[in-house]
Amino acid sequence: MNRSFSIEYRGKRFSGERLEQLLDALCLRLQAMGLAPGMVLASGGGQRWLNALLLFALPRMGCVFFPVDPALPERSRRQQLQAARADMVLMDDACLEKLEADSAGRFSARELEPDALRLLLATSGTQGQPRIVELSGRNLAASVQASCKRLALEEGDRWLACLPLHHIGGLSILLRCAHGGAKAVLVDRSDPSTLKTALLQSQATHLSLVPAMLHRLLETHGEFSPPAMLKAVVLGGAPAPAALVEAALQLGWPLCPSYGLTEAASQVATLFPPPQRWQPGCAGFPLAHVEIKLCKDTGVVSVRGPSIATHARCADGGRRKLTDEQGWLNTRDLGRMDSEGRLYVFGRNDDVFVSGGENIHPQLLEQELAHCPGVEQVAVSAFAHAAWGDALVALYCGSASVAQVAGWARENLQGVFAPKRFFQVDTLPRNEMGKLLRAEVKTLAQKLAQEE
Repeated sequence: MNRSFSIEYRGKRFSGERLEQLLDALCLRLQAMGLAPGMVLASGGGQRWLNALLLFALPRMGCVFFPVDPALPERSRRQQLQAARADMVLMDDACLEKLEADSAGRFSARELEPDALRLLLATSGTQGQPRIVELSGRNLAASVQASCKRLALEEGDRWLACLPLHHIGGLSILLRCAHGGAKAVLVDRSDPSTLKTALLQSQATHLSLVPAMLHRLLETHGEFSPPAMLKAVVLGGAPAPAALVEAALQLGWPLCPSYGLTEAASQVATLFPPPQRWQPGCAGFPLAHVEIKLCKDTGVVSVRGPSIATHARCADGGRRKLTDEQGWLNTRDLGRMDSEGRLYVFGRNDDVFVSGGENIHPQLLEQELAHCPGVEQVAVSAFAHAAWGDALVALYCGSASVAQVAGWARENLQGVFAPKRFFQVDTLPRNEMGKLLRAEVKTLAQKLAQEE
């Protein structure tokens, strides 16, 4: 941990000796509660400050950290805790009580070895039950070092941390700041007004957002110009609509579209410096620590490198291999590389529909339909059809009427690429990172088609 690293939370700044004392106090408190080296501690209360401290305290205790989504239904939480083989579960922030005052003792650290398991993280699970990925200290270090270099994160920089701290996207911000000697400014909420105020007050140089956050920010504060000191807004976690990226770039936001996954300990490719114009799907050059190959027949992306997790936990607590014998991880994402080596990603291979004999990826159609006037958000799914196989259907949010969207589609989309039905909805099913829950989208589309 770089000694220049600091965390700011609710107006208080913790750095150097003060941060060390706080971590020692937390370790001693957890030790008194029965936590011992080799155990897995799960945190499910959603306390961002607690999760931030646990990320740095638990490796000192020789323990593994498993942050759990606080919004999970009880049954799903129990399943994940069983799969992770959690030894201790914190469901509130009781161990933080009077922690700042409890700094008299020093904890004798027992650091984990670099290859030892450090984090257990559940993937977003957009298509079904999430899997729990094992990340070692070496995985995290490789990702963090490459990310800091790509994003030019230096001592004195400030990263506004508003992503959830039970996802790799949020946790990696803290790890990058600790490595680079930057300040991590934690905020409890990610609503547009909070983000605007925090950006101005924190004088942030770096920011991470998912497309849904960016959309809400521009929708609510379209007149808000990004602060001059803001160098990079890493946009990831979910596919970014082209119209959204174009609008943000025109307003001067230093967007850096990024592609990554939990199994890669966050970033795989990031477009930095921020582009003036953006080609849909472009995630920039791969980071220095990863190799990428594409399947010649399908275009599916595989990645290899020191940040790639090799195993995940099964529902019964057992382990399964994620990589093949050569160390390649099949991401199941479709992509291509341009002549200069930039990576483009177009969505998951298992999302593809076959309509009229053509393979059609919904994300490509969503990118096109997002340009229709009056369409703010859109999701493409399909229902079984005797003639077409998969008959495409579009669900959208916005002011445009169904007739207007259908007419625009007839003029701009050809043949099987034009959805057969359109439905206007109030909201689209997404997880907290903004990813479309495509299984729920399909269920909703089928229900609306039957009711019509």
